[in-house]
Amino acid sequence: MFERVKLARPGLSVDARHDGRHRLERSSLQRESIPFTVALPDEGLAIVTYTWVNGNSEAGAAIALFGSAIGDRPIEARLPDRSVPVEMDFSDWRIDEFQIKQDLKFGHAEVHWHGEQAKIDFEFEGFHPPYSYASNAQGCPRYCATDRIEQSGRARGTVRIGQHVIDFDTNAHRDHSWGTRDWKAFQNYRWFNGQVGTEAAVHFWHLHALGRTEIYGYVYKDGLMAEVTKVDVDWSGDSQFRHGSARALVFDEAGRQTVVNASFFAHYPLIPDPVITLMEGAARVTIDGRHGVGWMEMGWETDYLRHIIAESRNY
Repeated sequence: MFERVKLARPGLSVDARHDGRHRLERSSLQRESIPFTVALPDEGLAIVTYTWVNGNSEAGAAIALFGSAIGDRPIEARLPDRSVPVEMDFSDWRIDEFQIKQDLKFGHAEVHWHGEQAKIDFEFEGFHPPYSYASNAQGCPRYCATDRIEQSGRARGTVRIGQHVIDFDTNAHRDHSWGTRDWKAFQNYRWFNGQVGTEAAVHFWHLHALGRTEIYGYVYKDGLMAEVTKVDVDWSGDSQFRHGSARALVFDEAGRQTVVNASFFAHYPLIPDPVITLMEGAARVTIDGRHGVGWMEMGWETDYLRHIIAESRNY
């Protein structure tokens, strides 16, 4: 499927079975989740869909459309946890009006959501192999997941908001994690993905937890996919700590340096647990000067974020 893509080392390959659902332990911290992100800067619109299931086979989903095309109040839906069949897989995942259909080969997926205010229908096609956090020499952080998969692709479909229909053919990103998810362990992080057509993609997760700074991710360009080894990243934002711009110099195991710049046009606070606020930001990006789209999620401890917003005039 990705025969034209070279891997910096064989250990970066991922077994296709991980595109499907995993068996979880019966624990309150066990969780499997799949989000998709789509940035449409020319339309002033960003889309995030997010579904999850816990170790007791209780599943839910969250969907949000936000940006200038929507206005000050995003279109959002929270489909609360409910019991789902243990045999239901991501080949046909249904929660009320939300549906995901993955080919279980990391190639093709469909996402559908038909809400009262909007309808989303698109197909996703991966253009490079998935990246597994477990391929890192340190393994995937145990408080984060047993493993976590990241993949960029093309998204083609439509968004219907009332009588207004937006057709799109753009880049998108998805991840897939399973195992322990302890939101209280995170102090702060920057999760980024950016794409230029099917030519280049950059992902990194620059996170702070347990008194350590961790870096995971990959760079795909010039037909070669390699793991990130270092990221120098800086960003600026407003008094609400919404990110306005970011610049990153990304180093990978193939000895390459990649320059990423991002300008964010839409924001949305996603709250998967009261202890953490995930500030989503959709962006126009450049990767080595080539124009594309991207996304950065800033993870903040909720109480800490409230404090620094309240005291921002002093900083």
